[in-house]
Amino acid sequence: MKFTIIDPTDNMLLDLTALPEDYHGIQGWRIVFPENDSIVMAEKNQQWEVMEEPDISPDLINAIIKGLKPLIQYS
Repeated sequence: MKFTIIDPTDNMLLDLTALPEDYHGIQGWRIVFPENDSIVMAEKNQQWEVMEEPDISPDLINAIIKGLKPLIQYS
């Protein structure tokens, strides 16, 4: 699924792709950035966590979660 967020670092639109991913038995989402870098996010205990990359800006993670939530409610 494709979705767009406002990048909190520069307030520009950022087009992302979310792909379902099984992360060690946990349903997660691989978030693919335009330059094809990606992160895996999963919801554990009602909290979203980045599973593979600890150095992602919390503001960027919050923007991704905000953009992703409406999409995954209907998938």
